[in-house]
Amino acid sequence: MDGVTQAVENLKKEWGQAVSQLDENITAIESCGKTGKGTEEANYLPRLNGSAQDALQLLKSLQFQLDLLAQQLPTFDEVQSGQATLVMG
Repeated sequence: MDGVTQAVENLKKEWGQAVSQLDENITAIESCGKTGKGTEEANYLPRLNGSAQDALQLLKSLQFQLDLLAQQLPTFDEVQSGQATLVMG
């Protein structure tokens, strides 16, 4: 595996982790107000929102990096596989 292919694989893993983190944040935001801890949740909500925004920015950065790296991959199948990460993630 060459350096570009390895970098793409690393980005795919990081993409998956960022998507998982974002899903967790969204679930936590959706559950705010359902447990009856009004003030505590009201204080926690901006942190959750900030964390979700950070995850979105990370995904944008990873998308940009993956787009650049995908163009350098040796085969068309690898290019498609790299770009499919963005669709499936």
